[in-house]
Amino acid sequence: MGSTVMALGTVAVKANPWQDWFYVIAPFIFYLTIVTFLLVFGRSNKKSLIPKLFGRISDSLRRATGYPGWAMAGALSGLLVLLVAAMGLYWDVAWHVDLGRDKMLLNPSHVMILLGLGGLMYSAVIASAFATNDGANVGLKYRGLTIPWSATALFALGAGGIASFPFDELWHRAYGLDVTLWSPTHLQLLFGGGLATIPIWMMIAEGSKGAKPTGLGRFIHIMAAGACLTGVTIFTGEFDFRVPQFQMAYYPVLIMMAAGFALTWGRLALGKGGALKTIFFYLVVRGFLYLIVTTALNHTFARFPTYLVPALLVEGAALMVGTKNRLRFALVSGGLVGTVGLAAELVWMPLSNWFPVAPALIPKAFALGLPAAIAGALIGTRMGRIFTREEEVTHEVRMPWLAAATVVIIAVLAIPLPREVGDVTATIALEPQGNGETARATVTLDPPDAAQNAVLFGIGSNQGGGTVSSALIEKSPGVYESAELIPITGRWKSAVGLHRGNEVMSAPIYLPADPQIGASEVPALPERTIKFDVVTKVLLREAHDGPAWPKIVSYTEVLGVLAIWIALIGLAERRISEGRVDTISTSPDWGYAMGFTRA
Repeated sequence: MGSTVMALGTVAVKANPWQDWFYVIAPFIFYLTIVTFLLVFGRSNKKSLIPKLFGRISDSLRRATGYPGWAMAGALSGLLVLLVAAMGLYWDVAWHVDLGRDKMLLNPSHVMILLGLGGLMYSAVIASAFATNDGANVGLKYRGLTIPWSATALFALGAGGIASFPFDELWHRAYGLDVTLWSPTHLQLLFGGGLATIPIWMMIAEGSKGAKPTGLGRFIHIMAAGACLTGVTIFTGEFDFRVPQFQMAYYPVLIMMAAGFALTWGRLALGKGGALKTIFFYLVVRGFLYLIVTTALNHTFARFPTYLVPALLVEGAALMVGTKNRLRFALVSGGLVGTVGLAAELVWMPLSNWFPVAPALIPKAFALGLPAAIAGALIGTRMGRIFTREEEVTHEVRMPWLAAATVVIIAVLAIPLPREVGDVTATIALEPQGNGETARATVTLDPPDAAQNAVLFGIGSNQGGGTVSSALIEKSPGVYESAELIPITGRWKSAVGLHRGNEVMSAPIYLPADPQIGASEVPALPERTIKFDVVTKVLLREAHDGPAWPKIVSYTEVLGVLAIWIALIGLAERRISEGRVDTISTSPDWGYAMGFTRA
């Protein structure tokens, strides 16, 4: 049997502190430079200093893009800070994969994530300040202030993302410095940044009434669409970096959900070719992140889905059945994406230096990926109504369908959740090569057919300054040999991985001593017989048991914050679609007190 892991080689990581901090500072220098140009070339008839400055920037943005200045100020600020956060996130994950635990809390990647999430709150405040100063007839009128509906959701996402940091500290103190993206507090951070792309895109819709977008304005709209697809794709991080600690079935499910959601929304928001325009900027962003994290910083490359075939299928669905009947468009798009589109992404996986697709993965991938794509398409199609007029729609995706899509999403995420351990033993024999730093591994399984229906089976090494992955080639029944040499010294961690069904298992080859957590060395013996254990016992040696209450607090907080975020996004979608402007109070006039004068 062939392996489901491909050889990736080694990535040598070099530290350059000054260069590292440059990546933190440079985006904000760029931002200030743009603001300066907007001030210089803008016009305003306001008398007071602050309103005049805001007015000049708003005027420049309006003339350059065709959209209201407040919408562009908030959306463009949000897009920039999210790019900063994405750089920090992929840099941080690559660091953990290549080198292990962080040596300091406020390193450049962490600071970028923190600034990005805080920047979301700033972007929401900026949008509200500009909307107040411009006298925009949008959102919520509260005591003289104008707060766009999209800004309320954006502010909450930024605040909730930042709130994950103290809860993350609580989690680590209770259960150890686990290196995984999918702890509850890390998921809250991911949701905060990833979902924030949704209200940023909505902000453009909220400001589009009566707008006449220029070429630049239309391109910014495409940027927002591509950013949204990028944001809803970040949850696949552990799979993108080839260190999966959960069932492989999650990967196609997450890809299909993201494709169904963002591509249908992109087609409705951007018109003909909208799905292709969405993936165009998504690929630009992922290419940029590759250049920074992999080429400039020399860290491990994170592969990513292309979404090209799913985008073509969404465009094809629009041509076949039209977009006026939204329900039909959503069902056809989701059905095509979850079948043909999923097949294309499975073909792309090995072509992008990722795991070859094991036959055992395919049935579960389609069984869960198809409903995930349809559910995503139903929600994405519903979101598309904020960019369209009521007369352009016949059969809308209404609440019962949204409720059904929500149930489906919960189900397809819950089904692959178990991580079990099977009764499998490995005899691992090592043949050192060269200076003894690497070895050829022979793995003999008991029972011999234990890997015949495996979803993933191979050897992975990381945290020694890069990553190395090797296929396991079957030489005789139950006997496999590594296609690549495996590192067995220094800070490297090398292990055999075996995923089959609900079982996610691993067996160590070599693990260094780790005095900081009291872990002994697992030496690279000439031969060792060992039972497979749950994958986290090898990949997350830092994790340990702790009291139950931090888990209860963390999961409750994450679920509560997520519910608030979804409710605010839903409220904003409804109000923007209906063109609602609500007034709560007009006194005292805080907008006037802050110096804003409304038109």
